[in-house]
Amino acid sequence: MNDSVQDQADRAHGLMTLLAKGLVESSMQRTTSSLGDRSQYIGMSDIGRALECPRAAVGRKLFGIGDDLAHQHDLPSLLARQLRLQRGHWFEAGIAQVFRQQRLPVIEQLEIAMSHHGVLIRAHLDFVFASPVGQPTVRILELKSCEQIPSTLYSSYETQVYGQVGLLHALWDQPAFGIHGETERQGCSGLTFPQICHARFGIEMPADPSLVDIEAWVLCLSMSDAKAFGPYLPDDTMLSLCLNKAEELWLEFDASKVSGAGLDGLATAHGFHPLCSWCEFNADCPKFDGLDQQQWSDTLDRFKDLKVRQGELEVEISEIEDGLRTAYALSDVGGSWINAGQHRFRVSAQNGRRTLNKEQLRLELMAVLGEGKADEIIAKCESEGKPFDRLTVSRINKRS
Repeated sequence: MNDSVQDQADRAHGLMTLLAKGLVESSMQRTTSSLGDRSQYIGMSDIGRALECPRAAVGRKLFGIGDDLAHQHDLPSLLARQLRLQRGHWFEAGIAQVFRQQRLPVIEQLEIAMSHHGVLIRAHLDFVFASPVGQPTVRILELKSCEQIPSTLYSSYETQVYGQVGLLHALWDQPAFGIHGETERQGCSGLTFPQICHARFGIEMPADPSLVDIEAWVLCLSMSDAKAFGPYLPDDTMLSLCLNKAEELWLEFDASKVSGAGLDGLATAHGFHPLCSWCEFNADCPKFDGLDQQQWSDTLDRFKDLKVRQGELEVEISEIEDGLRTAYALSDVGGSWINAGQHRFRVSAQNGRRTLNKEQLRLELMAVLGEGKADEIIAKCESEGKPFDRLTVSRINKRS
């Protein structure tokens, strides 16, 4: 069958449209079944987002975070966004299967509900492990999908998990816990946490949470790496911060909804934040106030495309280099060159790069000269590089 180039392009576009439609619909179904109507309550992730950017947090409450395929003209952008958003759900499903295969006593998507000054607050915990053996223990595990694993955890993630572990401890013996219906399992609600454990696993947990070792952890996952952050312990101060921020967010959301002012006047994130480029409300965000110079549009599009291709090329180059190193090792040529066409190659040992451990040097100097003199000498030897210009290119996410 010989299709024209245009026909092939149309069919490929149709396939991509079908994929986008499925992703949007599955995202909406999953959100509704597991999280309910998020405009009716404040969740832990809402609180974390509000601490970083109140404008974005209220925007999600007012307009939601889903994509509408019928009003989405930028198909590649929609697909990229949906794949990024849903990657976390796929990670969660895969990790859940790992825990099931190990037959661990784990509760998936435990919900904790409470009212604080008339504001409905709900926390949804990805995984909760419980054990009555020895000292009873409970472990909360929150999964986060990342493009790259952060060296330190985002404050929004930490706030979310502090809220989770704080609510579990504070409401332990109150009928605030529930689990949404799962495949081959019946959901439940209005139980205490010990009742949940008994109903699920037939285990007895103490009625007093102070007798239980309770911790929360965050597991960050990328496509090629993973890192655990924790432990996070129940903390009354952090829980009060979460509850007060939830009340403040709800009042801002309600006021924006009633007045019709939308996001006008709401505070934005300060300084550089890596998630600003992904924010669905950044098109008219006052943080990015500037001039319109549309003549640079094509240049910026080409620049971003080249940056993407650069990353792809770096991965491909690394794979080829690894393959050549392996081929050289298997050839056993004793350090000689391997000739191939117009090029030759070999692998030779090189000395490692020498670095100075500043903290170790400080400790050694302190041992000889004392702390004050050590810091003085290090300060004299430090230098600061020249200021430089940094180009930042950020995508404008226009909502339909």
